[in-house]
Amino acid sequence: MATAIDNELARISQRVRARREQSGLTLQELAKRSGVATSTIQKVETEQMIPSVAILMKIALGLGAAVADLISDAGEAIEISHRRAVDRRRVGRGNIVERLSGDILEQTLDMWRVTVEPGHDSGKESMRFGGDALVVCEEGTLLFGLGEDEYVLSAGDTLHFRATIPYGWRNMSDAPATFTLTGALEGRLREVMQARAGSSSRRKRS
Repeated sequence: MATAIDNELARISQRVRARREQSGLTLQELAKRSGVATSTIQKVETEQMIPSVAILMKIALGLGAAVADLISDAGEAIEISHRRAVDRRRVGRGNIVERLSGDILEQTLDMWRVTVEPGHDSGKESMRFGGDALVVCEEGTLLFGLGEDEYVLSAGDTLHFRATIPYGWRNMSDAPATFTLTGALEGRLREVMQARAGSSSRRKRS
């Protein structure tokens, strides 16, 4: 039986394919525009793989879309968004993500809550976008990589940085870690974090 996560991932695949076809792009053309392998995009569209947030970001840029456009069914933008906790979708495995912000007109902020299971990380590819970002560790312990530096964050700790610096995270502890990431974006939401709406890497402990 398909789970809610499986159903949501199926919808993501459908949105990627629909937007590509609406844009009149072939798989090869989208691959060139996004910097993602043609085979990877094909696997995303046919539900053969769970895309990492980094891959979704690149595909969204190639499509001229926001990452949020690929993971939500939002219609016309509004001025006020009230989202009840019970109505928010939680997506992913290893990194479980829920988007806290809505889709208001000309938005410059986006906020995500990410729960990272023990031994998991944000994937092989670092993330970045224009603007700045604020990370607040809510629970557990997280190792947050920022450029060539690493910061250990515990509950209550914060990390504010220019998001043009490559970043990523991993949980080396034995318990889940939860953090929120708020992005202050330069212009229309395009390159912001998608919370981890896909698979994560699992690193062996030394």
